[in-house]
Amino acid sequence: MPTKKQLIDDVLILHERFSRSDDSRVDETWVGYKVEQARVSEILKEYNVTKVIDQNWLVDFGIHSLTKVNFSDDPIVDFCACDIMKAEIPEVINLTYLGDGNLDLGLRVISACGKTTYTAYPIEAWRMIPKEHVRSMFHYYQRFGTTIYVNKLINNLRFFGIPATTEGLMIKKTLPVISGGIKSGYSYTVKGTTGLVVYDGVNYLPNDTFTGTATTTFTASGSSQVFYTNYEVEMTENDPYPVSAHLARQIVISILTTEFQIEKQQVVDVLNDSADDVVTK
Repeated sequence: MPTKKQLIDDVLILHERFSRSDDSRVDETWVGYKVEQARVSEILKEYNVTKVIDQNWLVDFGIHSLTKVNFSDDPIVDFCACDIMKAEIPEVINLTYLGDGNLDLGLRVISACGKTTYTAYPIEAWRMIPKEHVRSMFHYYQRFGTTIYVNKLINNLRFFGIPATTEGLMIKKTLPVISGGIKSGYSYTVKGTTGLVVYDGVNYLPNDTFTGTATTTFTASGSSQVFYTNYEVEMTENDPYPVSAHLARQIVISILTTEFQIEKQQVVDVLNDSADDVVTK
């Protein structure tokens, strides 16, 4: 996956090649803004044609905490005196199929461990399901903007989606941690196929988790490594950008043809003949 910085650089490089003016400098921040706009429009354009969601578009939003609400403190929950849970997620691109009303085809809501999937279902229909009915055991959610409501009393859920923008987006990074780098209060997961990790006198096998204490070191054997369980940082221009290689190329073409009125075939020809200084070939 290319980075946003690479797409910006490609636009600037190609614009300079086509420009006939000595004063042809373009503001990099402005180009970054146009890249964000073009990503959304090109995703919608491609999905409307193929009805296929490219997995490269998805971003792991990480594990989010949920809050218990009822009709007394949330106007959305006006159908009963029961408690439900809600969480806030980043703004996502709405994708639907044949106008069926479900705008969340690019959104995945799962349990923190990944074993349970929540299905989009109208919140007003929840009250129609009797407690003794088998469907009351199903896991449902509904999204209103950036707020997710779920019908189960659960503390944490994990979300994957197609962000409407990557500006200010918090993303999950699973970075390997070296011995001496354990921080108190952080959650860690052991990953690998063989061996184990010994931390603070306790043995941890692959897929086990532990919380850091004042002890900063550990020992690992086999292929076992220690990773942050849910370490979130703000996305930068140097992180993998949530587009496929094909979509990255379309974004560059779109900006050059729309914003700078360069003929599309000219851009395509240059991209096809470009040297290594252009990523989106």
